[in-house]
Amino acid sequence: MQQASVEKFSDLIGAIYDCVITPERWTEVLDEICAEFGFATGALSVTSLTNMSARVNAVSRSDLAQMAHNGIAYGADIIELWGGVERIQQYPLGEPIVQSQAVRQDIISNNRYYREWAMPKGLFDAVAVGLVRDRMMVGNAIFSQHQSAGPIGDAQLDGLRILAPHIRRAVTISNLFDMKTVEAATFAATVEALTVGVVLADEESKIVHANAAATAMLAAGDPIVDRQGRIAVQSAATTSTLQSAIAQAAKDEATLGQKGIGIPIPSAGGDPLVIHVLPLRRSHMRSGLNQRAAAALFVASASGPPRLPHDALTQLYDLTPAEIRIFELICEGETRDAISSLLGVSLSTVKSHLFHVFEKTGCRRQVDLVRLAKSLTFPV
Repeated sequence: MQQASVEKFSDLIGAIYDCVITPERWTEVLDEICAEFGFATGALSVTSLTNMSARVNAVSRSDLAQMAHNGIAYGADIIELWGGVERIQQYPLGEPIVQSQAVRQDIISNNRYYREWAMPKGLFDAVAVGLVRDRMMVGNAIFSQHQSAGPIGDAQLDGLRILAPHIRRAVTISNLFDMKTVEAATFAATVEALTVGVVLADEESKIVHANAAATAMLAAGDPIVDRQGRIAVQSAATTSTLQSAIAQAAKDEATLGQKGIGIPIPSAGGDPLVIHVLPLRRSHMRSGLNQRAAAALFVASASGPPRLPHDALTQLYDLTPAEIRIFELICEGETRDAISSLLGVSLSTVKSHLFHVFEKTGCRRQVDLVRLAKSLTFPV
């Protein structure tokens, strides 16, 4: 990728984070993603499972909105088009899933949504990225490919893999604001009023400011701690992970990637908590919180109990959700071919992810991965 493209990509990631404050900009961001990677349409959907309301519902280059307005209901058909509910739940978050690779062609061809809506518009394939899937929310981004553009290529998938953790982080933090637009001028006041703890930190993890909820947490020393002016938690390993994410957010938010999304932290109260790291520096909207702050740390309730060794693999080895899922399936005795079929990804993608798992964990053989998984049976 040429330097100009890298700079454009960085701006795109910055625009994604601006959607935390102004979620109506998601349509503009989807337009940019489609233009950057040659997709015909893009759609972003995040739904609350508590009341089934849409948190975010943005579409790009598509008349899907008109379809909904006309009352054409394809919900069940679209779920079927991606393999059904159980199959969808197997797909790793953040991993682009190509429809034609994940689902048999006869199922696609006979699908009502595909026959009545997608195919007449020349949309012959699509790629989906799971953004959130827990007891509170479910969210996905789906991009369609026009037949004139040819098959979905590796460059498109690689680009979505880079963007996915940034979109996931933005969507997750936006939910703490109830996905409502926050005026840049009142962003600081809105943060102050949040019931979740928010700490602003500089590039060295020094505490610049804490809202009322975070101030109470710091005073109690639970779950966050003020250690000589730096933000920390009780676990040394988790503190290192957190401070590394803050430093990376300050240095280059575009390369933050998976770091700083849902870092699990211990709490004396027993309720599982996580920290989300939002970069602040590159945008005037986000930097309006405090000029000295490099990142905003949101201390929020976790969507479920801690998952071990899942959380340890994220913290200690920076494995992506796709890499963790393949790690888990390898440890369950699944072959690479079986994993390819189960997850709806190509065999070469499985091999690539597995290579990264070995590289990041320092393991050489699959038996070493099994041994590592058994050793990660307690919080770190």
